[in-house]
Amino acid sequence: MIAEDGLPAAAPAATALTLVRRLSLFAGAAAVLLAAVVAAPAGTEVAAELRRSGIAALPLSAVLVLLAGLAGTWLVARRRTDPARAALVGRAARLTQAFVVPALALPAMLVAWVFRPETALPACTPETGYALGAASVALAFMLLIVERSLAVANEAALPEAAALRALAFVATGVCFVAGVLELLAQLGLPATGRIGMGVALLVMAVGAELTLRALGRCFLPAPAPGLARGAANSLVARAVSAGARVEGGLGAPLRQHLGIDFSRSWALAYLRGAALPMLAFLLLLGWGLTGVALVPVDGRAVYERFGAPVAVLHPGLHLGLPWPLGTARVVEFGPVHAIGLSDAPVDMGASVGPEDLAPASADRLWEQAHPAEVSLLIASEANGRQSFQSVSADMRILYRVGLNDAAALKATYAVATPEALVRGAAGRVVAAYFAARSLDDVLGANREAMAETLRTRLQLALDQAGSGLDAVAVVIEAIHPPAGAADAYHNVRAAEIAARASVAVEHGAAATIYAQSQQYAFDQVSNARANAAETVGAAKTAQLRFTADRDAAKAGGQSFLLERYFTALSNSLGKSPKTIIDHRLNWPEAPVLDLRPFAAATTAGTGKEE
Repeated sequence: MIAEDGLPAAAPAATALTLVRRLSLFAGAAAVLLAAVVAAPAGTEVAAELRRSGIAALPLSAVLVLLAGLAGTWLVARRRTDPARAALVGRAARLTQAFVVPALALPAMLVAWVFRPETALPACTPETGYALGAASVALAFMLLIVERSLAVANEAALPEAAALRALAFVATGVCFVAGVLELLAQLGLPATGRIGMGVALLVMAVGAELTLRALGRCFLPAPAPGLARGAANSLVARAVSAGARVEGGLGAPLRQHLGIDFSRSWALAYLRGAALPMLAFLLLLGWGLTGVALVPVDGRAVYERFGAPVAVLHPGLHLGLPWPLGTARVVEFGPVHAIGLSDAPVDMGASVGPEDLAPASADRLWEQAHPAEVSLLIASEANGRQSFQSVSADMRILYRVGLNDAAALKATYAVATPEALVRGAAGRVVAAYFAARSLDDVLGANREAMAETLRTRLQLALDQAGSGLDAVAVVIEAIHPPAGAADAYHNVRAAEIAARASVAVEHGAAATIYAQSQQYAFDQVSNARANAAETVGAAKTAQLRFTADRDAAKAGGQSFLLERYFTALSNSLGKSPKTIIDHRLNWPEAPVLDLRPFAAATTAGTGKEE
């Protein structure tokens, strides 16, 4: 029943309000639940996987768009049940719509864009992906009940029923498509990310249209009570839900505003007639093109025909059977992967400037435990008995898929998780290597030789497993005692170094004393030899003089003895003046010696000489 002012009767209006309120509460609860999943803390593993999968955000954005239309309709429907409704319904259809509808439609657009699906899916584990897909499909069936409830609603009591049904249809389709895409992505179907991106763009288009329509009402006068409607009408949503049959088809706005009638165009009529055959041809052509494999220059692929590997495809264009009769599995060709012995993620290091602080990954202090380190047992001996010790090692294993075709086939079909295989084989090789060596051998060994030995043994283990993987290198970052024993080990090593230093100092002092003793003994021997040589020389000189004097005495007789007498007398008198007088000398000019006193004595006190 319709009142004189064009509004529905009170009873039908109350029924419509109850329906809108219940549907709004259901959509709000679904939106809160989906928002809690998308915005869960990063520490929650399942929530983090759901957030990495862009498919998880599509149902949230679609439900928010539906909630925006329901909220705007709820405001108008509530005013229709008010006794003073004639004056309030028009206002509820204008300014309040500009606040409520964009407040929900804009977050829907933001979620659809920020958490949009990536081109490469899946982004989560198979268990989480299957659960997400099933939950999205289940939500689609619940929204289908909402869509059917709006489809049978009384349009006289709820004029927005058709527009709300279109929004519910879009939300139902988005949730269903999102769930199916997640399931197909887990099965390995390509291009699921691109399809999800298209679905996200559809939701953004509907949200943008609702936002613009709601904001545009701010510039329009209040409508008559019978013509007031909530801002839930979307041409994009109604085109998706009803196709060309909506209000005279998609060309109705062009005929109404521009006067262009495409229904009379013979070209469009020809295109409508040829659309189905052309679509079938394009589908057949597209299916046939799935058998064309383009291998890039830096890649390769294994071609499977009816599920069995046939050949390894090298760079270039290759033609085979279309999917699923023939498929090409991409295989790595050259990329090197780095893993650690522990499950902690490997930090390959970031480039830093010369003046920047060193990153935390470069810390190699023994006193601190590092997440990438593992504990290993080494041989030891204590009190004559065999024992063991523990050391911490930080190692990285660099591996890649073999470069030949046989290695590519083995890596594709013989190995499910190469990282787990390499880590397990490397752990066994490193544990066996360290168990046969002592602490000094491990800490003092040549790191390059140790790394090469470990790489060789690891490659042998991978070859025996038939993995087709190449061990490129084993990088030894650090080997040291455990962090708890670092101080004690430092003290032991410091005591050992101090003892060796003391022994070296004492050896130096002993060498100094020994050298000084040798020098003293050499000086004494040299002095004794010199004195002996001088004594022998003096004796030989005296002998020569004695022999010469004896021969001279024999030859000269008394004259020689006299000469020797005078010489001895001269030497004895020293510096006293000497004069030799011989009375036998007859020389006219012989000297006259005056033997008188040189100075006469004087009488005391008279001053006269005596």
